[in-house]
Amino acid sequence: MILYHPAYDVHHCTYRVLNILNSVDGKKLKKEALKLIDYYYVYPHLLKRVSKLPRPLNFHKKKISAVPEPFEITPNPKSLYFELVTTHDTTLVSLSQKSLISRSDDEIALNVELLPQSLVDAFDADEFSKSDFFLMLIASFPKVNLNGVNGFKSRSGLMEYRYG
Repeated sequence: MILYHPAYDVHHCTYRVLNILNSVDGKKLKKEALKLIDYYYVYPHLLKRVSKLPRPLNFHKKKISAVPEPFEITPNPKSLYFELVTTHDTTLVSLSQKSLISRSDDEIALNVELLPQSLVDAFDADEFSKSDFFLMLIASFPKVNLNGVNGFKSRSGLMEYRYG
């Protein structure tokens, strides 16, 4: 039996990244914040496993707690995040080569003027993009402190937090 999961589909990741960038204020994000938003876009139930949510996310604890558990058994969150790194990097290189995004060392910006209108229409019609959970992700994560002992990277255990 062949199982499909959108997390490992570069085309689906491309859609998600463009949707996230199109939805955030300023149409740009720190690279690490973009990757974390995408991770929780694909695995929303894993946000419930973060032991102590930072302030911007803690205000939404009720929404986060309401996310249903998936049917499948989810492996270790850190290994899932690590597996997504290749998909994220491939997607960002591809989007950069197509000039749909601009990249600096730590920031990704959407080149809105090059985004096809049909894709913008698809984002507008996407039910998940209208959900409280998605709106919470794109509003809260850009405000979350990622680095340091009390940063989200440390609290989630997904990434190295000492050198960021």
